[in-house]
Amino acid sequence: MDLFTSPWASMTKRKLFGTIAFVIAMFIAIAALGQLWITTSEPYELGRSAVGSKLNVQPTAVELKRFASFRFAQSDFSGEALFVLCAPEARCFTVVAKKRDARWSIVDLVER
Repeated sequence: MDLFTSPWASMTKRKLFGTIAFVIAMFIAIAALGQLWITTSEPYELGRSAVGSKLNVQPTAVELKRFASFRFAQSDFSGEALFVLCAPEARCFTVVAKKRDARWSIVDLVER
């Protein structure tokens, strides 16, 4: 009986695949919650309007780029948001928003 045919080897493989599946599920859950958090925020709507105005399209046609990196942090009077929005013609912009004195504003739009 060698190591790969023993009962311990199959248990180890199951644990390995279970751990990998758990890590992937956690990554997807964190990404989904982060995207939900951003899409329900004030900077998201401000960013959509800014990108829509820049490209002459309706803000409702501008959407969050899935699985792009993002950063979002806020308190009552300050905050920072960084995320990517894309228009229908596949033009994407990194939106940089800041919250100062309890008011959000778009600081920069960088075309990607």
